[in-house]
Amino acid sequence: MKRGMNLLAVASVAVLAGAVSAASAAAQEVKIGVVMSNTGTFAFVGAPVINAIKLAEEELKAKNFFGSTKVTVLYEDNRSDKQEAISLITRMAQRDNAIMVIGPVSTGEAMAAGPVAVDLKVPLFTTATSPEVLKAGPWVFKSTETAEQYMTPLGKHVADKVKPKNCFLVHIRDNEGYIRQKNVFRDVISAGGVKIAADESILAADSDFTALSTKIAASKADCLFLSTPPEQGANITIQAKQAGMPGNTVLVGNTGMGSDKYIKAGGKAVDGTFFVAEFVPSGVNDMSKAFIAAYTKKYGNAPDSWAAVGYSMMLIAANAVKAAGANPTRDAVRAAMAKTKDLPVVVGQGRFTLDAERIPSFGAAVLQVKDGKWVQP
Repeated sequence: MKRGMNLLAVASVAVLAGAVSAASAAAQEVKIGVVMSNTGTFAFVGAPVINAIKLAEEELKAKNFFGSTKVTVLYEDNRSDKQEAISLITRMAQRDNAIMVIGPVSTGEAMAAGPVAVDLKVPLFTTATSPEVLKAGPWVFKSTETAEQYMTPLGKHVADKVKPKNCFLVHIRDNEGYIRQKNVFRDVISAGGVKIAADESILAADSDFTALSTKIAASKADCLFLSTPPEQGANITIQAKQAGMPGNTVLVGNTGMGSDKYIKAGGKAVDGTFFVAEFVPSGVNDMSKAFIAAYTKKYGNAPDSWAAVGYSMMLIAANAVKAAGANPTRDAVRAAMAKTKDLPVVVGQGRFTLDAERIPSFGAAVLQVKDGKWVQP
């Protein structure tokens, strides 16, 4: 009888140990969602971001960065649509039990998705430019500096070094991020003595710029600033030159002009454009140079600014998951994200920090398009 009870006890311990082991193994599987615009208006950001996240994912796993924790990354295309972004983020949080979501791309998408992420209590890490997205709550983070941080040095460079007399401004009016970038640039160059020839707005869906181009040419402004998506900005420049805008007009753009789509769409017409970017194409340190080499080898072309952002976002997200400890929870990942400080990345000057308000800093650079390449002026 006693021997039977001992066998039963041993069996019970074995079953319990097996259950604990199985539970532990299940708890160590972590899912990270990626909801990015791989098609549509904001694909110029989403596509390179996704490519770079995949590269970073491969490298991290090859280095066994996560140890015994199994990390699975789920990729979805929200097609530059706000409602699709909300639907995918909700599904990843509820059905897939993702521990965090990287995305969506634009300020408009993030403004819509942020409150949803807060309600679901899932960390959301977006590329949105406006700090307004952070007001949704402590579960929302952004990878890009504020317009005040990166447009100010661009405006000062144009006003102090390029010195145009007056500038014609064009911006997207149905996206708060584009409006903010234009406003900061306008205020900085105005303070630097540059007059504003005009301040015109368009819609993200617009493609016929005949009337606008005529206004630009007629203004006789010696500077044209575009706060638009890259292909749209390139088309405006081409049409403005066809309408009579002088070839020596100073061209200035927002962060979107750091996309290769701007150069491909504009060709020689956009050569000379000044813009601000999160990434120095030649690399600022060994880490960024290694990234450039790896990305070029994998995809057959050099990374643009948004690819560098995506690669850095995966490093930041991975660091938060690891810092959250064994069997991390969403709240632990959120807390770890908020504590990100001086983390090595490939954007800016190579170090990423979030302040107490979750505003990132890393040091953007002023660049120029020269002979189809990005260079520091």
